[in-house]
Amino acid sequence: ATFNEQTVEEVTDVIGRDLRSVGVHHALSPVLDLVRDYRWGRTEETMGEDPYISAVMGAAYVRGIEKNGVVATLKHYAGHSSPRVARNHGPVSMGWREMYDFMLVPFEIAIREAKVGSVMNSYTDVDGIPCAASEQLLTHVLHDELGFDGVVVSDYWAISFLELMHGVAGNKAEAGALALKAGIDVELPSTRCYGDPLVEAVKSGLIAESYVDRACLRVLIQKAKQGLL
Repeated sequence: ATFNEQTVEEVTDVIGRDLRSVGVHHALSPVLDLVRDYRWGRTEETMGEDPYISAVMGAAYVRGIEKNGVVATLKHYAGHSSPRVARNHGPVSMGWREMYDFMLVPFEIAIREAKVGSVMNSYTDVDGIPCAASEQLLTHVLHDELGFDGVVVSDYWAISFLELMHGVAGNKAEAGALALKAGIDVELPSTRCYGDPLVEAVKSGLIAESYVDRACLRVLIQKAKQGLL
């Protein structure tokens, strides 16, 4: 059988119906990372190495899932699959030309053509800036340039990693403030940094309350669209 765009949408339509039937409203897929180095240990999660094929299939995947009222999530935004020497979570050395021409293409098509509802950040840093703390990637490029109007969720513990792995935050409150300002609306899988530490960060003036309002509005709009309110 030929595996094509229509097939992907038909398969994910079934997946979306199954998810909704058991009360799931948010799916953490599809993976739109592109294979650059086959030593990287997560190549099986991708749709391959071609940005156009991944873009077309990714958009079809989103349409199939979301026609059932389940929000799809593009991941991992962006550059996750190109760490140095194929070391997972390793730093990514990539200029903006390569990022735009290669890594961002599947995300852009799924955003513009399929109107995807959610995006998940990458664990990595790009040119020294952790994706979870990158206002350039998560706000200026994602929202302002690509036209994304949905919710950004963190990869699991990615906000904590700003403190524990990247070392750009001194504590949970600083990590939460960095991620929220950059554009991450929801912390997954728990509220280690977006719970009480973020409340204190707002009270102390570490971050403006308007960033909390922005994230809350995006989440509430998404919930309203799904009929959850």
